[in-house]
Amino acid sequence: MKPPKRLYPSTRIISHPEVSACPVCGGSLMLANYVLWDKTIQTLDGVRSVASRPASCADPQCAGATMRLRSAAGQQVALPHTTYGYDVVVRIGWQRQTRCATYAEIHADLRPQIQIAESQVRRLYHQAYLPLLACHERQQAVRLTQAAEQHGGLVIALDGLAPEGGEPQLWPPRWSPSCSAVPAIC
Repeated sequence: MKPPKRLYPSTRIISHPEVSACPVCGGSLMLANYVLWDKTIQTLDGVRSVASRPASCADPQCAGATMRLRSAAGQQVALPHTTYGYDVVVRIGWQRQTRCATYAEIHADLRPQIQIAESQVRRLYHQAYLPLLACHERQQAVRLTQAAEQHGGLVIALDGLAPEGGEPQLWPPRWSPSCSAVPAIC
């Protein structure tokens, strides 16, 4: 069995909620005497210990007294259930998308700065970076719709199909929305 990582944080950050008044009644907030989460996070700048101290309404009769208000800035340091900061995820995605680097090359580049395995690089790319990229691209849906209307539609092509044994490729007929079956059968 592999020994656990030994991470020694150089800085400690305790985040507090950004709001100063109760969102229900407008009264004052009271900070809790505990932290909701306490994580050790590896960033490209070093290892940090990050915690979030929640707040709730000081009035026990208010419905906001049972709410635990968290810090938005504290939650923007790293993804839940990971010990790697967003900057590490972005570096992995940038190298993979822009430089077309392999996972081994990305691992070799990150290894001097953080403790990470090549399998973690692959996992962060597939399970963290690609969903974040998809969320970003969804914001462009209006622009894509306008471009499709302006140019009379979009042509979607599949890439990565290699011809079998040097034979010509088989291309399915054009798909139309009136087809009820899969596009290749229409």
